[in-house]
Amino acid sequence: MIADRQGNQDFTPIDGEPSESCTLHLLQIAEPASVQKFLDRLMQYQVDPALEGRQIYKILTTTIDREILLQIANTLGAAWGADFCLVAAVADQKLINPHACWDNKSDRPNPAPVAADSTQTAEQSQTTSLKSPNISLDHPLLAKVLADGEIVAISDYLDTAAASSPKSPATPLSGRAILAGPARFGGAVNGIIVVGKSQPREWSAADRKRLEAASDAIGTAISHVQKNQEIASLKQQLEQQAKYKNLLKSVTAAIETSSKADRILQRVIERTVDTLQVDRGQILLLKYTDPLLKTSSLTQTPKAKVELVGEYAVKKATKKQKIAPSKAEKPTASAKTKNQDKTANSQSKIPNSKSTNSAAFWLSESKLCDRAFNSAPQPLALPDSGQSTRNEPENVAEILKLQDIRALLLVPLTDTKNPDDKTVLGFLVLQHFAPRPWNPEELEVLESVCVLASRAIVQNQKLEQAQTLVEDRTAQLQQSLDVQEKLYAKSANQREQLRKLKLMEDEFLSTMSHELRTPLTIMKLAILMLKQAEQPLASRAKYLDILEQQCSKQTALVNDLLALKQFEPQQVPIAPIEIDLKRLIQDLAGDFEKNWADRGLTLKVDLPKSSPLLQTDPDSFKRVLLELLTNAGKYSAAGSAVIFEASEAGDCIVLSLSNFGRGISAADLPHIFDKFRRGTGITDQAIAGTGLGLALVKCLVEHLNGTIEVSSSPAESSEAGDLWRTSFTLTLLKSPAEFCHLEE
Repeated sequence: MIADRQGNQDFTPIDGEPSESCTLHLLQIAEPASVQKFLDRLMQYQVDPALEGRQIYKILTTTIDREILLQIANTLGAAWGADFCLVAAVADQKLINPHACWDNKSDRPNPAPVAADSTQTAEQSQTTSLKSPNISLDHPLLAKVLADGEIVAISDYLDTAAASSPKSPATPLSGRAILAGPARFGGAVNGIIVVGKSQPREWSAADRKRLEAASDAIGTAISHVQKNQEIASLKQQLEQQAKYKNLLKSVTAAIETSSKADRILQRVIERTVDTLQVDRGQILLLKYTDPLLKTSSLTQTPKAKVELVGEYAVKKATKKQKIAPSKAEKPTASAKTKNQDKTANSQSKIPNSKSTNSAAFWLSESKLCDRAFNSAPQPLALPDSGQSTRNEPENVAEILKLQDIRALLLVPLTDTKNPDDKTVLGFLVLQHFAPRPWNPEELEVLESVCVLASRAIVQNQKLEQAQTLVEDRTAQLQQSLDVQEKLYAKSANQREQLRKLKLMEDEFLSTMSHELRTPLTIMKLAILMLKQAEQPLASRAKYLDILEQQCSKQTALVNDLLALKQFEPQQVPIAPIEIDLKRLIQDLAGDFEKNWADRGLTLKVDLPKSSPLLQTDPDSFKRVLLELLTNAGKYSAAGSAVIFEASEAGDCIVLSLSNFGRGISAADLPHIFDKFRRGTGITDQAIAGTGLGLALVKCLVEHLNGTIEVSSSPAESSEAGDLWRTSFTLTLLKSPAEFCHLEE
């Protein structure tokens, strides 16, 4: 086994016995040129071409694709003792991927000085690169390799006619000694192999043979890498198509599951930003002031507001210099940084709503939006926006957040699949902080996304219009129903009032029949008896008293009607005088106790120790007390007591008259002071009355600027049994000063 200059021990001699290399006497050669020629001849027997092919195939099976050509170039360059080695795929006389170049800087003459305290290993002096080498295939020598498919060997490039030709490429070959040959796969040239040295060298037939022997293996490696790259590219395309398909599915699902346009648009921009891996996305909607100018026009820009209704941004964590923690310190969870932090910012704004808080600007203010509008339905794609974003007004740049944006894309929201509708509803805006191309596949899927979003917006607008119409019609119908309900209630109320009026009429007729016909019948009988001549004087006097009593009742009834008519509009002036309440009550009590004696009724009077003085109209006040006492006597149970109470409350005197009897029903209480209204069943009990007494009382109390209230509830006293206590409470002012104040 013989080691080459790079320390490789995998090479064996091609011809001769191993003893041949052992009998060389290197120390006997004195001239440097002879040593170089000897080493060059020795290199011809160090490497077996078949072994190089096996090494290449081994690299092909054990190395990842992106490092295969790097390893091959490294292996060939080291095995050949070259200064550089290029292995590259070619197509149409041009270098294409994959390609790799190996460079051995340690063998270059006059190397750059190295610092005294630094060291450089052999591995560090050899470099490999994926970048295109500084070699042009337009060079006639290399073009011949690809055209003829033959190996070209140049001992010293500077001595060739091509080097001094005026048509020589501007970029010369990298070395002086060049050995170049084609790489083949399936009999066709698919690559090139270039081995070079910085100093002149004679390339032997064995060198050509070695290069020819490696041609198929390198061609296979190039084809293998290309096929894998094609497979990876197809896989990437399939994954990208799957992403695009999922994007369209998610947009469709958002439209189907939500009826709110703002939610749909927010979902659209979020999924679009995530799928295309851009830094920010926005949804802009146009609100036209003139509905006739909704389509793009080459003559004028319509007057429309551009409103930002949805936004989604991906904030990337800033890169910081990593500092290795000390042994005593352990990294904490707070010290870890995330690669991405996704945040969403959506304004709750429904398209075409009347909200004035949304971010908006006029379409004519933004050159970018104006260009996008006029280029519709084609998108406005700016791989590197450059000065375009810096020319926007401050308010537009602030809303669109154009600071530090390099790549920009504005896709019109329009239904491109409907040729009859060219309305531009708005824009889908994508932004990226670094320049990036906008691929046709991306533009195509974005066009489909915008079509779906545009249809959703139009459907939402139509739905809102339909809902508004339905709400208006429903409101009108509800208003009509409310009017009908009110009319029905009013009609029912009128019917109830008519029923009550009819009932009152019947009661009035019944009462009048009783109160008028009964006295008239008695008077008629008395007159008939008086006409009999044989009547004694005592009988005649009795019948005359009956006539007088009945005439007095009829006169009182007529007077009550006249008084009620007189006091209702309060046309009678008040002439107040001072009244001794205690004396007046005592006088009335004596008269009523005599009248109630046959029924066992008593009148209990509860007055203050000091007799209260009251300035009021004496006739009206006395009439009120008479009516209340008369009413209490009518409806009191036999053997019960009527209670009269008086008290002072500030500037007022409060009088209360209570009796114990059947009481007043809750249904009758609100109507107790109505004219000709008597309690339920009173007429059937043959209790005398016209239904005018309490109505007259209320008119007189109001005439005196007082108030009267009535209450009826079960009596609390155990002696009362099942009787109810009915109380009338009268409140009057003490002095005429209050009268004057109230009358003003």
